[in-house]
Amino acid sequence: AQVSLPSVAQRSLWDSAEPRPMAVARAIALVLALALVVSPAAGRTLRSGALQQPPPEPEGEGVEKTKDGAFGSKGDACQACRFSATGSCAMYKSCVCYATNAHFNVGGVPDPTDTQHWAWACGNEGGSKYELCFAVSNELYEDTFGDKIDPNNPKCLQ
Repeated sequence: AQVSLPSVAQRSLWDSAEPRPMAVARAIALVLALALVVSPAAGRTLRSGALQQPPPEPEGEGVEKTKDGAFGSKGDACQACRFSATGSCAMYKSCVCYATNAHFNVGGVPDPTDTQHWAWACGNEGGSKYELCFAVSNELYEDTFGDKIDPNNPKCLQ
């Protein structure tokens, strides 16, 4: 009985005459080579059409932390959040400022003299002790920091 081998068109990767590890290595090398050739060209095409915009100027003044590494009041923590978030389009579009006092009374321990240890966050995921910094009365013409905005002249492009 004579055994006939399948034609080249009928062979798959796994039916090749090469040992399997060699066939797999060859297929992986081919895929990697193709990825190296295609990805730089695709990256250039995507980047060339993107609108470039410099970061916006931060609103207000930066606030210094106290010597214990926290902010001295809720207002200072909120202003630090506003200053940080308005200087970056990514943060400007996604940050809603909240502040919390990290001082908690502890039973059996004398009362400290400094009870103002304020910190800020871009969200209230930390719990109910986080308080909203800026109340927005008109969402159409105010940003999340309570500043007036012109919808025809946005601070950050879409």
